[in-house]
Amino acid sequence: MGLKVGEVKLEKHNPHWHQMFARELDELWDYFGDVAIRISHVGSTAIDSLEAKPIIDIAVALDGLDDFNKVSHKFTSNPNYSIKEGFDNDEILIRKGSELNRQFYIHVMDIDSKRYKDTIFFRDILLGDEKVRNDYRSLKRLLAEKYPHNHKKYSTNKADFIKNTLDMCWAKTTLVPILVICAVSLATVLLALWARLSFPANSYFFHVSVLSLSRIGLCLGSIIFITTILASVILLFRYRRAKKAYNQIVTKTNKELTKRNK
Repeated sequence: MGLKVGEVKLEKHNPHWHQMFARELDELWDYFGDVAIRISHVGSTAIDSLEAKPIIDIAVALDGLDDFNKVSHKFTSNPNYSIKEGFDNDEILIRKGSELNRQFYIHVMDIDSKRYKDTIFFRDILLGDEKVRNDYRSLKRLLAEKYPHNHKKYSTNKADFIKNTLDMCWAKTTLVPILVICAVSLATVLLALWARLSFPANSYFFHVSVLSLSRIGLCLGSIIFITTILASVILLFRYRRAKKAYNQIVTKTNKELTKRNK
């Protein structure tokens, strides 16, 4: 378990990785206490059947990054841990293990940040979508062959795949409830029209005139319907753009792998 800093070497999924996370989880809860809201196993080692570098990635969610100041001394006083200085404004990176045998990357993030949400979302996509998982596996294999001693390039060249996967899946999952709201608003408009045409103008429903109710239904239903139609068009455009970029990456990856395997 572990890898030299900067090296890229993929290994078949090892069930022991989940056990390693479970042991580290207990220690991290002791260190963070009530400061941490959630601690999750993320990255490729969290995905059964997916090859990964033998380094466990862990996401720690806080109310805000400033809360880390309350517990930072626990990590700085333990020689097994090191905090990377100036890593990123949206994340505090804690490393466990020496540079010759790095074993854990602990990503401390704000639970409401886009970075944290994207990290969890991408893990869940890999868990639930076999095609994305297989495409990601192919890309990782190619990049590991191209950059066995350059982790920075390995990670950078995965960024577009991850971004387009997130955009594509976010647009797809968001589009469904938007379309449901669109259908409900259309039904409201049709019901309001039916009521206006079917009942006399002086009719009342629970002491409210049917004419007033139909006007409200027409107005609100129309506004929501138009808004959701526009939102659906934007989401569909975003999905198709991300899907096109995703497919281009996959096609390019498969071509390069084919050439290398000849």
